[in-house]
Amino acid sequence: MKINLTRNFIDQKFSINKKIILEKSSTHHLLKVLRKKEGDQIILFDGKGNSCLGVISSINRTKLELEIIDVFERTLRSGVYINLGQSLIKSDPLHLIIQKATELGINSFCPLIADRSVVKTKMTESRITKWSLIARGACEQCGENWLPAIENPMTLDKWAKSVRSKIKIVLYPNADNKISDLDYKDSVSLAIGPEGDFTKYEVDSLIEKGFIPVTIGKRILRAETAAISAISSVRFGAKEF
Repeated sequence: MKINLTRNFIDQKFSINKKIILEKSSTHHLLKVLRKKEGDQIILFDGKGNSCLGVISSINRTKLELEIIDVFERTLRSGVYINLGQSLIKSDPLHLIIQKATELGINSFCPLIADRSVVKTKMTESRITKWSLIARGACEQCGENWLPAIENPMTLDKWAKSVRSKIKIVLYPNADNKISDLDYKDSVSLAIGPEGDFTKYEVDSLIEKGFIPVTIGKRILRAETAAISAISSVRFGAKEF
């Protein structure tokens, strides 16, 4: 696979010699930003492990057509399955978390409504679409062929009851266990609080549901730093790094 080529997500099935018309946003980016032209090759992926090589066969104003010239072997999921539950915070740091967590290979992302969540407004479809686009862009950049599932926001309690991971952890500054103390295998659900952390009541409730409180050090980290550090620590603990 030519990993130095531009990558583009498509929500379509592809096969050898099939011709595909890209959506307007992708066309605009490829033509106006990246200055692509006829004959240029692009890697396409569907977010479900499938990818292929396409060549720009024709450009007609704002319409870009690609012909599939090679289909790559399907990429299988690898490593620990990470289900990230992140308490809702302000948009910019939340967007950073989605981007970096996607680059680090999370399998699913769920925004959590916690007692100290800064953002308590009703989620709109446009915001959820925005989160999906951020994840898509991160996959295009880092070479990941699997998009994480972006779930609708739910309460911390509802999410905690729904997860079925082998190991369930919650970041908590007063925890006795360090995140590096655990043995990570198979699947992990990771709960991260808002600025100000989860309340003691919330942590106690998570413990009742099988979550293990862990700390990632004595420093007071921003939510986005905590999320990136925690996911990286799990990957390192599973000997993936």
